[in-house]
Amino acid sequence: MKKLLYILLLFLFTGYISRAQEDDKFSFYRVDTLKSKILWKCDKHNGLIKLQDGGFVLENDQPVGGLFVIDVHSIKDLDMDTKQYGTAVMILENTLKNEFFEADKYPYAIFMLEDAYHLTGDTYQLIGDFTMHGITNCVSFKAHIKVEGDLLTMTSEKFSIDRTDWGVYRMSPKRPYSDDENGWTVPDEIDLKIELTAKRE
Repeated sequence: MKKLLYILLLFLFTGYISRAQEDDKFSFYRVDTLKSKILWKCDKHNGLIKLQDGGFVLENDQPVGGLFVIDVHSIKDLDMDTKQYGTAVMILENTLKNEFFEADKYPYAIFMLEDAYHLTGDTYQLIGDFTMHGITNCVSFKAHIKVEGDLLTMTSEKFSIDRTDWGVYRMSPKRPYSDDENGWTVPDEIDLKIELTAKRE
């Protein structure tokens, strides 16, 4: 699975870069994974998740496509102090990775940017296919994109997804697990905000 994914990514990225090199109107910006993150919030908890790789394709300095790979194993909680609640944080993160999103089986989530419609100023409506937990759905959100020389920054406005659309039903109010004796549930809606930095190649 991992080998096939990397072959696919290599093929796509090589195609993007080659296209940019052959035509001056196209350019490719690869995501700086150390300076990029996705912030999440669900119920009373919030945290971040990191990108494995990714990049934007621009035509005449306007975004027209891209591919972004999210490392599901990198899920982190930020609302609890690890010094005070270290064990609770570890349990929460492991539960999210292993029981909710099954990271060992589905280690990556992928967003393929298909369209970017300019709205006003630096604001765009981004539309693409988001694959997570083995299921692909269309996702759309607003984002502010700026290009200054060889540097591109993107900050999305907050948007929400329903995890059950991707088959993540663990502790969902729609399908409570029979083995949960306390009847606890976790909201299906996850709020997301994306902050990316990318450099031209």
